[in-house]
Amino acid sequence: MYLRTLLAIFLLTGIALAQGSLPPPKDGTTIYVVEPGDSLWKISGRFFGNPLFWPRLWEINPYIDNPNRIYPGDVIALKPEQPDIPVVKVEPKSHKVSFEDIEPPPPVYYYSRGGTEGFITPGEWEHMGTILTSEPSKILLGTGDIVFTNVGSKNGAGTGDKFTIFRTSKPVLHPVTGQRIGYKVQIEGELEIIEILGKRKSTAVITSSYLEITRGAKIRPQEPFVKEVILRKGTQRVDGFIVEAKNNTELSGKGDIVYIDAGEANNVVPGNVFSIYTQPRKAHDPDAHKDVIIPGTLIGKIVVLEVKEKSATGIITESSRQIELGDYVSLDI
Repeated sequence: MYLRTLLAIFLLTGIALAQGSLPPPKDGTTIYVVEPGDSLWKISGRFFGNPLFWPRLWEINPYIDNPNRIYPGDVIALKPEQPDIPVVKVEPKSHKVSFEDIEPPPPVYYYSRGGTEGFITPGEWEHMGTILTSEPSKILLGTGDIVFTNVGSKNGAGTGDKFTIFRTSKPVLHPVTGQRIGYKVQIEGELEIIEILGKRKSTAVITSSYLEITRGAKIRPQEPFVKEVILRKGTQRVDGFIVEAKNNTELSGKGDIVYIDAGEANNVVPGNVFSIYTQPRKAHDPDAHKDVIIPGTLIGKIVVLEVKEKSATGIITESSRQIELGDYVSLDI
């Protein structure tokens, strides 16, 4: 049922896109300020009478880098052209142009492997199906391999549908507190359905592989992913720790993906930058006859790529030494 609905959305969206521009908003409104709980889907349904117009709405708002992430206070244009604004004509006092008044475009971080970084989720990530076997039968699978899945017409699947292949790791324990914080989801690759064989059976081809893929790997419909984020400062102080690394090692460096224990609940958004510090440590002061706290040392930077409720996925963009699990992070504001 989930995939049937998703497939219908894709088909109808294609029709809407083929028809060209958006219809005029129902009440004549030309701009809208996002409120808590809003999505492009909801806004399209409210103003155009059909939520399936959301791709067109996204298209005329190019500053939205991820259609799944809009935030209260964002301004959404509801029609391509600018709304009518009264203009007051004045005689120019000078022909000089002040370039100081021109704001530069916001800095953007581009990540070439967007969609492969993985994340930490509180529970098991829901899947729609499983890779059953391959042709020819083998244990390790990769790009170009033909596989069979238990997704079929009963799920609403169709030829050409794209799926994400993933695995969920054992529970992730916080390196400082020892508490369980969730499960690491690793994106192994992508596949495309090439033939529906029955209600719960299909043939597919693996179109991309990022890790070793094996029989039994879980799959779910592919979601939009973003390869670039607009860098933005935080609005409040947020502190946390590096709790896990994509490469399953305790040491990471520049270009590596890591996960921190701060997320949407802390108002963290994609594009935020965290500074990485060594953990503060105690040292004994013999003159004062007491222990003192030595503050951590700045050793790197992380750019946030994706955010979940209580965690965030980021890439290390700077490092002066190896980054360890448990290193302290603080949001740049």
